[in-house]
Amino acid sequence: MQQSRFLVRAGVVGATLLALGGCVGQQSKGPDGVAISPNPFANEKRAAHCEVSPVQTDAATGRMSVSMTVSAGDGGMCPFSISKGGGGSYVSFGLVPPPENGKAFLYNYNGRTYVEYTPAADYKGADAFTVELIPAHAQPRRQLQVRVQVEQAALTAAPAVESEKKTVESVGTKATHTVHHTASRTVHHAASVHKAATSTK
Repeated sequence: MQQSRFLVRAGVVGATLLALGGCVGQQSKGPDGVAISPNPFANEKRAAHCEVSPVQTDAATGRMSVSMTVSAGDGGMCPFSISKGGGGSYVSFGLVPPPENGKAFLYNYNGRTYVEYTPAADYKGADAFTVELIPAHAQPRRQLQVRVQVEQAALTAAPAVESEKKTVESVGTKATHTVHHTASRTVHHAASVHKAATSTK
């Protein structure tokens, strides 16, 4: 437990140093006109499919939870962000417990706390982890449970293309060559759809 918290806090320090080392010319400005350093983790590889539900809060316990669905096998991460009541990032956080079938990374940027999850290579199935959040040093800690489902990304057009290929192969070589290009375009289109869905998150 202590080791997990140390690694998370070390990640925050690294994020701060990278942000301070960003190019001033690439900085954007917030609503108040103050320059905002570029997010040092903005270019990390994202999963082809990533869906995160809105944060739910249990009225009796105050415990928060989210559900995440992420594609398997591409080595990409699935991110989301959260802020404390009244706005702003949490002053400290940890993983208690961390995920068993992947890795989670936490950091603060531009007034929000970010959570990133990357499933282990070749893993498909359920995973879960809990983020412990500290709003301020004198305030009680909060817990956010993340339930994860890692699924193989499916190309729905593949069966139809395979059937079409078998039919045309009986006609001749020239027709088979034409169907090969059709299959390539179909797969490329499906990949583009997954990428577009990710960019909206």
